[in-house]
Amino acid sequence: MTVLELRETAAAEAEAARTIKDLADQEGRGLTHEEALDLDKHVTEAERLEGEAARQAKLEALEARISAPEERKSKPELANGARIEVVDKTKLFRFGSLQAFKGATAEADAYRCGRFLAATIFGHALSRQWCRDHGVELRVDSEIDDRAMGEGIGTAGGFVVPDEFEKSIIDLREEYGDARRNCRIKPMASDHSNEPKKTGGLTAHPVGENVEATESNQTWGNVELTAKKWVVLTRISNELSEDSLINLADDLAQDGALAFATSEDEACIDGDGTSTYNGIVGIRPLMIDGSHVASYVANPGTSDEWSEITAAMLMAVLAVLPKYARRGAKWHCSPLAKSEVFDRLMAAAGGNTNRNMAEGQPASYMGYPIAEWTAMPTVDAGAALNGKVMMIFGNMEMSSKMGVRRGITLKRLEERYAEYDQIGIRMTERFTINHHTITGATPATDRGPVVGMVGTT
Repeated sequence: MTVLELRETAAAEAEAARTIKDLADQEGRGLTHEEALDLDKHVTEAERLEGEAARQAKLEALEARISAPEERKSKPELANGARIEVVDKTKLFRFGSLQAFKGATAEADAYRCGRFLAATIFGHALSRQWCRDHGVELRVDSEIDDRAMGEGIGTAGGFVVPDEFEKSIIDLREEYGDARRNCRIKPMASDHSNEPKKTGGLTAHPVGENVEATESNQTWGNVELTAKKWVVLTRISNELSEDSLINLADDLAQDGALAFATSEDEACIDGDGTSTYNGIVGIRPLMIDGSHVASYVANPGTSDEWSEITAAMLMAVLAVLPKYARRGAKWHCSPLAKSEVFDRLMAAAGGNTNRNMAEGQPASYMGYPIAEWTAMPTVDAGAALNGKVMMIFGNMEMSSKMGVRRGITLKRLEERYAEYDQIGIRMTERFTINHHTITGATPATDRGPVVGMVGTT
């Protein structure tokens, strides 16, 4: 048991003793023989636990003093450029250009994150000291599910990544990920959150003289968000080269961001509600689930291939989107659809010059931006698109909410890839997506803030 658990158990024993004494006092009598024995037992156990907690606290404090690196009076200095020199004369190099870290402090940020990884993943003593000197906290994540394996031990619970590392992943995730660019992001203070959603407003009624006015009320619903854990598992060489710390941080941030962004996008678009998507139901399945009939427009005739979509079909989708959703509306489709539908139609519309054909078609159609989702359908076969949502038009910030629980954590897995002389790294985050408003108040007839185009044969 940890010191905290020992003290909590001691408090429970003392409270049990107090309950026995209070009961006798309330009844205006002394303790019975059995009650006296029970009270003494609880008091004795509370004193024993309190003493054990005190001894364990002293032991942990002693171990911390022995294992802690010595404080340095001098501070390592970071320099600009490809080479960074610190006071211990260790030279760290960057190989190639940085991809994940950006801005004026990109190299310094990558260096700090590299030191963090060396300290936490590799247990590098110099890097632990460097993090101590420069305020890079080696914070243990208290929310990791397996924290019971060893409270306060980083390899058992996992470390919360520093701000520079998480900011890099967030920036890249928003660069790669379409869900974060188009859904409304809701930071969550706990794993579960209920957000209010207006489902009906006030109504003005005509009224004559001496006639009672008709009352109307606003109606409200809830958007439920329950954040679930998502994991990225990878492995790296067990050999740490100080010359590659910057590149180690850059590669891990880039690959982690891409992996998380891919999972977010796929769950947002095609989630089927199973454990594969952590219970998330995507927007495409929702539109054709039979309960949101007004959420899509079926193409006329045999139009289930990109080459068969006409400008008139796109206008039919655009025309039914409610006016309130048009500000901020976008065409949501795959890169393939953008090329074979929108670019094709604009190229064939006439008025093009050699110059604008060479520069490419703009990423908009009829005045509305085109958002290219890798997770949207990329097939060009009628059978795969028949009866399915081919593309979406509308404002997803009004229809969809993405709940983000906490930052990213890192955990070292020492034994999993030991036979390859490699270290496993597990990165986790918590998020969920709820497409809360696909249609209006009457799903069979009322359009919502998004409208899908469904292929037909």
